[in-house]
Amino acid sequence: MTLILKDPDDEAIEQAAERIREGETCIYPTETCYGLGTNALKEEAVRKIYEIKERGESKKLTCIVPSLEKAEEHCNLNRNERKVCERFMPGPLTLVADKKENVPGILNSEFVFRISSNEVANKLAEKAEVPVVATSANFSGTEGKYSLGNISMVIKERVDVILGCGELEKKEPSTVAKIDDKEVNVFREGPVSKEEVERFLNI
Repeated sequence: MTLILKDPDDEAIEQAAERIREGETCIYPTETCYGLGTNALKEEAVRKIYEIKERGESKKLTCIVPSLEKAEEHCNLNRNERKVCERFMPGPLTLVADKKENVPGILNSEFVFRISSNEVANKLAEKAEVPVVATSANFSGTEGKYSLGNISMVIKERVDVILGCGELEKKEPSTVAKIDDKEVNVFREGPVSKEEVERFLNI
């Protein structure tokens, strides 16, 4: 039976976070559309996400962390990556970084993360104390959903918890980038431009 928590307060977010930590699955609001999440460090939990979305495991997943300090528990960041995180996060930027051994390969070959500007998503990651998978709550290949009513009933019945926050404002997906000492590589264009990052880093 799916647990549905609408207009979640801190107690409800704590309850959902505990279940995520245990490897259960959750629909929750992000800074763009509704997301589908679980404990990103548990291989079987991540596999459930692929099954719910009917998505091939070759299409890897990103996750949400509540802070730069938490991110660095799971990836190795160079100087420029740290500076960009401090400047553009929380915000519409997702960073591709070298992962540490505690991150399962089923999630991604690297650690791909962002710090969410959505208060519920950020609190959820903070209280879960683990990176939370962040993929849209839809079937693979379909558009993101901005209200619970538009999410497939099949998906809603497959998850363990739903955190509902009404209609979400539709926003452009985040920029996805990888940064080294001398180059910014952008894999998905978004609100933060490559030129803006390069100007900030003087490269």
